[in-house]
Amino acid sequence: MTGSPSAKPLIEHADEMEAYSPPNHQGTRNVRLVDHEFCGGFEMIRGIVQPGGEAEPHYHEAEHQVIYIVRGMAEVTLGDDAPRQCAPGTVIRIPPRMLHRVVCHGPEPLEALIVYSPPLPKHGAFHPAGEAHRSLAAP
Repeated sequence: MTGSPSAKPLIEHADEMEAYSPPNHQGTRNVRLVDHEFCGGFEMIRGIVQPGGEAEPHYHEAEHQVIYIVRGMAEVTLGDDAPRQCAPGTVIRIPPRMLHRVVCHGPEPLEALIVYSPPLPKHGAFHPAGEAHRSLAAP
């Protein structure tokens, strides 16, 4: 069943959905579970990062990002703060323009649910660390 003739199915298994690797993310496989076409206010992604894989330091211009760790261990750096070890059950809240980095630590892949609001543009809004950004130390 679909909401309209051109809409995606309302019930769908994540393994059957299109996967992609975001720019400057090594060892990462993402699946967009909920996109802007379903709900214009946010999108939800399932991300799996292999051991040693990472999202290099970057920020998103206008999007709030929330990461929920489902399994595995991550080292997360926000702004100028020291890296933090994050285990399953950890919620990471990242405001727009906050420089951040996520590295998968440990022997198993990192699995996370990620919410962006508003949704990322179709081809992403990746800004590398060298560009101007907001850090936790900023006023």
